[in-house]
Amino acid sequence: MSDSRDEIDALRKRLEAAEKAIMALKAEDLVIAREIAESFCTLEYNLLLTGVFAARKGEEFESYVKFWSRKVDDAIKEIAASKTVKSAFQIATKFDKKIMDYIKAVKVGTAEEAMDIAHTFIKKYSTVALPLRAVREDDVWLVDIDVGALAVKIANVRVDAKTGDILSYEIPQK
Repeated sequence: MSDSRDEIDALRKRLEAAEKAIMALKAEDLVIAREIAESFCTLEYNLLLTGVFAARKGEEFESYVKFWSRKVDDAIKEIAASKTVKSAFQIATKFDKKIMDYIKAVKVGTAEEAMDIAHTFIKKYSTVALPLRAVREDDVWLVDIDVGALAVKIANVRVDAKTGDILSYEIPQK
């Protein structure tokens, strides 16, 4: 009877040791998965900066960098908090989808749509607003709006073609 109890205790100890080894391997796998997923997000962000955003300049470039750097930071924080290898890669895949959706997106496809967005925006600042023209340069619509009551005064509005956001504007003094 003592021999079988000793054998059971020995088996129990071996099982516990095996479970600890498995847990250690899972922990190592999770660390590696997190590092890979974080690197993947950072790499995609850097490719976005050097590819899609390369043509942007000044404030426009800075606003895109701030927006997407927050997105990559948020993804990295989520990955760091992930509890499984699968969830770490799901978070990285979700980030990848956001970037791909952004790259493929075109919310404002026509000059008329760009002028409507800019006109609605400018009416907050000027009661007189007559859209004149819109020209697309890469992913930005450059819209000119006459805001002069008696003389022609041109306001310039830059509309993001992918999102419809106002990137910048200049309204002449009255």
